[in-house]
Amino acid sequence: MDTHGEMPFLAQPIAGSGSRNRIQVGFAAGPSAAACARNALVALEGRIDDDLLGDVRLLVSELITNSVRHSSVRPDDPVHMTVTVTESTLRVEVADPGEGFEPKARDADRTRPGGWGLYLVDQLADRWGVVRDQFTRVWFELDSEPARAARPAR
Repeated sequence: MDTHGEMPFLAQPIAGSGSRNRIQVGFAAGPSAAACARNALVALEGRIDDDLLGDVRLLVSELITNSVRHSSVRPDDPVHMTVTVTESTLRVEVADPGEGFEPKARDADRTRPGGWGLYLVDQLADRWGVVRDQFTRVWFELDSEPARAARPAR
């Protein structure tokens, strides 16, 4: 939400302009953080493919949940999410002031609950990573459907 409590909406991209469309939101790291982040994604409805939006919602939920549960932040600490849309790519970054982490492979025991967040990011995102500065920033990128269709299968 912006400073007036309104939902940010993206302008329609201008083909070939290279202009960026962006959602920037911040919220407390409490129990409603993932829902707040998903609500901010309403601005993408009708602007990107529905299947791609479904993936974005799932991955945002996972990253926000990881930030809230595993970063040692307090419930009133800020979590920030930035979504940037270009003609060919959608990029999401989730940042928190937590202690950070080293990404590691999922436990081989698939019956154990939890631990699926970064696994899902790795499986669904075209690219992802972790940056540490004054915040821990986990980001992922999804190529648009035309860009995905044009490249060879993995």
